[in-house]
Amino acid sequence: MTSKIALSAAVGLILAGCDSYSPSQYQSSPSNVIALQSIAATGKTASVGTVTVAEGVNARPTCRLAGPIDVGGGVDIATAVKQALQAEFLAGDIYSASGIPINVEITELKPDSVVGQWTLGLKVDSAKGAGFNTRTIHKFTTSFSAAAACNNTADAFNRALASGLNKIVTDPRFRNLL
Repeated sequence: MTSKIALSAAVGLILAGCDSYSPSQYQSSPSNVIALQSIAATGKTASVGTVTVAEGVNARPTCRLAGPIDVGGGVDIATAVKQALQAEFLAGDIYSASGIPINVEITELKPDSVVGQWTLGLKVDSAKGAGFNTRTIHKFTTSFSAAAACNNTADAFNRALASGLNKIVTDPRFRNLL
């Protein structure tokens, strides 16, 4: 009887570890669009260059023992950040295929489903100007339940990414990259 209970518990843990959590599709942030529109009004344009993940950064972080967080919603994290930045540039009317390519390196990507926060580090540069680093800590509501906490963590990723991109586009040094 004890072995059946232990086997059932082991199977339950294995199945719980197979869950995967994904955020919804990225939506442009109004504050990012407004910041970019003020730059677009000056005639400056940008495109999205390369987006890379720094060595040592876990591009597919896990949540508790419940499983991985698919922060890209089916694509790798670099592609997800590239698509989000392009969406912001398009919505802010700063995007041009011939614009200055803006490169991004993801230097930190850490979810904490217990505390309820994402830590996101981004380094941005272009051929035209010296780059700079940003670090965003985005807080969100968590839960005692692993499943609920991991869903909340995945759902909060795009808001954390929008906050990280906002730190870039509102930084006065961003204009020097264009």
